[in-house]
Amino acid sequence: MSSNPNRLMSFELLDRMSMMITEAKNIPLYNRIMLKKEDFTELMRKLEESIPSDLQKARMIIDEEENIIAESNRIANETTDNANKEAQKTLDSAREQANTMVTEAQNHAQETVRTATEQANAMVADAQARASALIADAQAQAQQMVADSEIIARAQAEAQEMLEGAHRDCEALSSQAHQAVDQLMEQADIHLGQQIDTLRAMRQQLAGQQ
Repeated sequence: MSSNPNRLMSFELLDRMSMMITEAKNIPLYNRIMLKKEDFTELMRKLEESIPSDLQKARMIIDEEENIIAESNRIANETTDNANKEAQKTLDSAREQANTMVTEAQNHAQETVRTATEQANAMVADAQARASALIADAQAQAQQMVADSEIIARAQAEAQEMLEGAHRDCEALSSQAHQAVDQLMEQADIHLGQQIDTLRAMRQQLAGQQ
């Protein structure tokens, strides 16, 4: 079986290049050698020409594959960067919407509490006005009855009874007003709790997406 001439020539050229390096003069203190550029370049050219065409094609294929791999990596990196940017954009938008909902919920809760407080104050003021009117009317009737000397005892008794009834009515109105305030405040607390639960669920969902 005959050997490949190009292969033999390649080995011969390598031997000549190795001998040239071995026989080259050393440059003291610099760990360098002196070579004739033209001779060494000519050997390199001949060595390159002696390489079989199949190997050259293989080298070209390898270079092409490396270029394809490099381009694939570039495209993959670019796609990953775009995906990360889009995900960050979506996350920022979700956070902005969540913050807007938190602000709206807080404003709504404050408005609910303010409305409940105003209604409660109005009911208390109305109850106090009605109680004051009842007391004033009872006092006026009592004074009118006291003015009549013939029915002083009965007037005093009736006046006392009217005063007690007025006080009872006042207490009843005050109790109703406080109950109404408690109901309004309880409704406000329930609504505010529902808003907070909704916001917590959204934040947990956002945290899970991260």
